[in-house]
Amino acid sequence: MALYFRGSNMRKILSACAILVAMSGVADAKSLSRILAETGLSSEDFDMMGQYAAGLYERGTPKAGSKAQWSNDRSGAAGTVTLDAVSGKCVSLRHEATAGGRDRPVLIHTRRCKNADGIWVLQP
Repeated sequence: MALYFRGSNMRKILSACAILVAMSGVADAKSLSRILAETGLSSEDFDMMGQYAAGLYERGTPKAGSKAQWSNDRSGAAGTVTLDAVSGKCVSLRHEATAGGRDRPVLIHTRRCKNADGIWVLQP
């Protein structure tokens, strides 16, 4: 299943949730909302993660190793997104984010590919 990004905050949140479920390995035991809640990250944090990530691959030619840091003064969360690899029209991203008040970062890997319509699509 592919999820499309067109500025919709809910789609970004659902995309991040889909990745969390895929990475959790215990999706059968926990609900999606519980997995999301356990990260301690807010929907606004996920929006910021997506915006900073998009800045690494939507503007110009994506370059492996490029990074962007973000922070959310309202929630206290902060993180870094790194463009790990570029392969054709696809990019692999690594998100490291720490929710406000937490010591341990959450690590999320995503992969996006540009389709024929020029839309970056979340890939499994």
